[in-house]
Amino acid sequence: MTRCLITCASAFTAWCVMAQVPADTLYNQTLDEVIVTATGADRNLKAAEMGRHVIGSDAITRLPVMFGEPDIVKVLQTLPGVSQGAEGFTGLYVHGGDNDQNLFLYNGLPLYHVSHLGGIFSSFNVATIRNVDFFKSAFPARFGGRISSITNINMMAPDFERYTGKFTIGLLAANGYISGPIVNDRLAFSAAVRRSWIDIIGLPALAVANAIQKKNGKKTIASYNFTDFNARIDWKLGGGKIYAIGYYGHDYLKFGDRTFEATNKNLTINPDGTISSLPADGTRFFDEDTNRLSWGNWGVSLNLDHRLGNGFLNVSAYHTSYSSRYRQQSEHQSDLSDDSTYDNTLNSTFNSISDFGFNAGYMQQFERLYLLKTGAGYVRHNYHPEGIENEYVNSLQHWSDSNGNPSVRADEVYTFIDNLLNFGERASLDLGLRFAQYFIHGESFPRLEPRAYVRINVTEDYSVKASYARMSQFVQQVSSNYINLPTDPWQPVGVNAKPLLSDQYSFGVYGNLPRGLYFSAEGWYKSMRNLVEYREGISSLNPNLTWSEKTTTGKGWAYGVDLSVTKETGRLTGTVGYGLLWNWRKFADLNGGVKFPAKFDNRHKININATYTLNDRIEFNAGWTYMTGNRLTLSLYNYDEPGDNFPDAPTTGIGTSGFDWEQASGLDYYSSRNNVRLPAYHRLDLGMSIFKKLKNGGRTIWNFSIYNAYCHMNAMTIRKDDFVGPDDESRSFQKFSLIPIVPSVSYTYEF
Repeated sequence: MTRCLITCASAFTAWCVMAQVPADTLYNQTLDEVIVTATGADRNLKAAEMGRHVIGSDAITRLPVMFGEPDIVKVLQTLPGVSQGAEGFTGLYVHGGDNDQNLFLYNGLPLYHVSHLGGIFSSFNVATIRNVDFFKSAFPARFGGRISSITNINMMAPDFERYTGKFTIGLLAANGYISGPIVNDRLAFSAAVRRSWIDIIGLPALAVANAIQKKNGKKTIASYNFTDFNARIDWKLGGGKIYAIGYYGHDYLKFGDRTFEATNKNLTINPDGTISSLPADGTRFFDEDTNRLSWGNWGVSLNLDHRLGNGFLNVSAYHTSYSSRYRQQSEHQSDLSDDSTYDNTLNSTFNSISDFGFNAGYMQQFERLYLLKTGAGYVRHNYHPEGIENEYVNSLQHWSDSNGNPSVRADEVYTFIDNLLNFGERASLDLGLRFAQYFIHGESFPRLEPRAYVRINVTEDYSVKASYARMSQFVQQVSSNYINLPTDPWQPVGVNAKPLLSDQYSFGVYGNLPRGLYFSAEGWYKSMRNLVEYREGISSLNPNLTWSEKTTTGKGWAYGVDLSVTKETGRLTGTVGYGLLWNWRKFADLNGGVKFPAKFDNRHKININATYTLNDRIEFNAGWTYMTGNRLTLSLYNYDEPGDNFPDAPTTGIGTSGFDWEQASGLDYYSSRNNVRLPAYHRLDLGMSIFKKLKNGGRTIWNFSIYNAYCHMNAMTIRKDDFVGPDDESRSFQKFSLIPIVPSVSYTYEF
């Protein structure tokens, strides 16, 4: 029996058996056929798709990363046409889109928020991953639900013949993976656990710090941990198999501070010369502010892969759930001996999504001329988009306010057909069509999404391709920050908001170069409609405002060029990529109705990633990134309040009532939205891996890496001073940077 990797780039590259789940999954099938898979150069030249990147687990682990944690999203951020957002975080802004416009599928399970540590790294355990299919242009018809990209993460199948495993210890987390047979060649399993130990390591240091602060009446409250769990069971059947998958990922964060009356500050000298340990009135006080944030995904799926006639059938049922809760609590008591001096303020937000889905798909190859893929599915969505609760308690009153934590149900049905026609080795044409209909609040939103891409081989070493794809999205997450947080609510479409819609056109030239190099050059244009943003001057946490009162809709468009040159053979391998991007937005209710650049309008982006294999024991890795800075809205001028002498000029501090330093700052003047560009971003990452083979057939790996090797402090934002004193007649602006040089080390044992 030979395992078939179902990832053929096109039917003529090799006689490749493909069986893809309609909405969403690319999977393994154990068959008798021996399958030949295409190299990256063959896929680049001969596949009809554009903007597709297939990334193996080895490539993910090679990239030097912060804290030594291999990360799928950090690898995707290095691709042309993909912006990373804020430094160090797992934002993904593809071809001018927003972070919520990317669909992440873990073997068919849709996941809504895929980051740990507030976005420092993603929720996917690399130890469980075989490869990743990333689509940013020509989306196959089987995929839907997002308008910018599809990240299809394919889980490793269990080993039916022997036990294998991998254990890794890094700076932030420990990771274990094991796989093996339950019944030889019939039933097998795999399981992986990853858990951070920041809270365990930091506990002694926090205790020491609080012991030192105690004499000053202060205490720091801090705790963080995350946990991932992945499991899979496969059962072989005649002509196919059944397999079940489980995923769990959760984060918990607590931080705050407490001030209280310290003993050494309570010493009082009495009239008779004695010293009391309490003040004369005998009171003590405390003031504590605590923030708690928890978020995570979990899901299960049951899948059947079966040979049906000359084709292959896949049937899948799944349940997936995401939730986030943030609690901010402030407690105060001015006299511990008097309960009437106690008061407590609690603010809480909650949002969640749970999906139950079913889909079925069929694929059949008709010789080498025609490949058919078709399928249909249904999803029941349950949303709690924005629960807000505020509460205040003291001895005299108990006040509370909430929006009732509204819930929304929605139903989605879809069907698709994809037709790949091969005209010999010279050309191929893929015509696809997806139909989706969304039902919510008694409203129906039908959407027809045509897809098409064509490839023509000009010579044996050069080809040209063109594609068009329409995508729809029925839910979106709105953020007022540069970092997408778990607290940002997911909102389904409704009467006041239509589904997101994008149309993307692409054209590219591809070819093989001497010395084992190959290149791609893709030009693209993307339009986006029904985008949602917060209105200006509106508090997103106000429970008295409806969602439609807080937000407004508009459109966006982006265009650019993606260039890359890749080398896959020899001791030195790697990729040089360049992206050129223009990214615009226009909202009738924002910026006076005038178009403005998006936050991540990164004009130029360069990535150089290289691996040098010295021998079978030592490997060096390096990555350099340059990117035009993000944009932000900043007040560069101030003007006097109405009635002052110079209402249109920078403030003088001189008004009709004379000079007043308290009002000298004046009012902020914003010329336009996203009017300032941050300084250019760049950094160098270095890594080295040392491999050692063991007598039992296993091996160990030491990995050393340096993130931001030359310690360039990249600007995350710019802050403007809020006060002008008598001796300071001009404003100052301060650059805020976060991440310096970060060395990391990890140890892995494989068997």
